[in-house]
Amino acid sequence: MPTATIRPLPVTAPSGPQHGIPRTPRTPRITRNSRIARISRPLRLCIEESRPAVLVAFQLRYFAGIALAIASGPDLGTRSALQAVFGSVAWFGAIFYTYLYNGCMDYREDQVNGSARPIASGRLSRRTALTVARCSAAAALLFAAAAGPGPLVLCTAMLLLGHAYSSPRTAWKNRTPAVMGVVFVSGLLTYAAGPLTLGVQPQSPALLLTALAMSLWMALVGAVAKDFSDIAGDAAAGRRTWAVALGERRTRVLVALGACTVGGGFVAGALRWAPEQLPTACVVLVGGLALSAVTLAGRATDSRHERRRPYRYFMVTQHCAHLALLAQALV
Repeated sequence: MPTATIRPLPVTAPSGPQHGIPRTPRTPRITRNSRIARISRPLRLCIEESRPAVLVAFQLRYFAGIALAIASGPDLGTRSALQAVFGSVAWFGAIFYTYLYNGCMDYREDQVNGSARPIASGRLSRRTALTVARCSAAAALLFAAAAGPGPLVLCTAMLLLGHAYSSPRTAWKNRTPAVMGVVFVSGLLTYAAGPLTLGVQPQSPALLLTALAMSLWMALVGAVAKDFSDIAGDAAAGRRTWAVALGERRTRVLVALGACTVGGGFVAGALRWAPEQLPTACVVLVGGLALSAVTLAGRATDSRHERRRPYRYFMVTQHCAHLALLAQALV
């Protein structure tokens, strides 16, 4: 008879916990890259909330003021270029605070309007944004103090102006005339801040004309055109902007008239007092005519993106005008 062979069964080591003792889970290792990501993401969202195009526009105004001050004569004062950089950082911080704080206060209206901004969409908490905004305001004052007493006074005024614009206690944002006043003064402060960091009084004809024209461009055009895409949210919040109180059609006519008036007035002023500013003035005039055509062609049935078109033309025009001015100064 054949003999049966007994083969041993394979023994597999148990993969689960033995003797009822659970394994201690490993603590996830926090790397340097993960720490940087946790810090950089909220900051990136805060910058997005504060409108990068606006931050760039104010820096262009600041350096345009410096360029026009340098071109006004050889006496540039005793301040160093480093102080001008301090002033630039201070002004960035002040504008960053202004628009980030505005986003924190406007989040309900932005949600009604279907805005995709970080706070309204829930990607950025208001608490985080307010903390970053306050830190930015403090940093702005420190850098402004390093730039000199003049920049410190102007930076403080800019911060107070920006706070009063959005604060629930004052809420200057609720009425178009108040918005126009805030925007106009903020433009003048910005053009004056650059020269003061160099120790130069902002009094040359070219600087005064440009500051006046471009601040009016902000007040008569941008401060009104921005509301076309936000009519529903503004009405729900009880705001009395022109787009709500006068109606969209009448407001579009006023924006078109303002754009043409500022562009034509800038060209006329350049021909009379500052011929060297004629190229910049022509950019504003062409942009104003294009903006007027787009604004008047708008309809009540347009999408929110299409309603935003006049404001985009406003922003592109002022960017191009300041870039033309700076390019001319470098030649």
